[in-house]
Amino acid sequence: MTPKLERILIAVDDSPASHAAVERGLALAAEDGATVVFAHVVSIAGEQFVPGGHTPERVPEHAMTANLVAAVAEAEEAGVPCTTELLVGYPPAQLGALADELDVGLVVVGSRHLSGVKRFLLGSTSRALIGETKRPMLVVSEIAPEPALA
Repeated sequence: MTPKLERILIAVDDSPASHAAVERGLALAAEDGATVVFAHVVSIAGEQFVPGGHTPERVPEHAMTANLVAAVAEAEEAGVPCTTELLVGYPPAQLGALADELDVGLVVVGSRHLSGVKRFLLGSTSRALIGETKRPMLVVSEIAPEPALA
């Protein structure tokens, strides 16, 4: 028998992949009776090159972004208890630090499947997060708006 999840961290931003991650993470939380922590990280350019501690850099309480507000509304609709965290810094490092601090059972992130130059310039949060945490991860792909042509 698989142990039930108690707490799930779901990373949110304004991408369709993030929305898919919220949906999947909430479904898992509802299934296991887990609580959810939604986290949004405001990125600081170049921070990934600055050595730092392994602690989340929180924005003061009650600060919310539109992404967090939307995620909370979805959780309320699904009947899943949730909290939010607004962080500042390099997203993979901040999410990894938060996952460790909160001792989450699962980290859920979206993947936009960037390729080539876009991946080089924008980076891949989901790939970088693998190196920042030892927590189990679920990477949810962006849902394609139309079926691919054969």
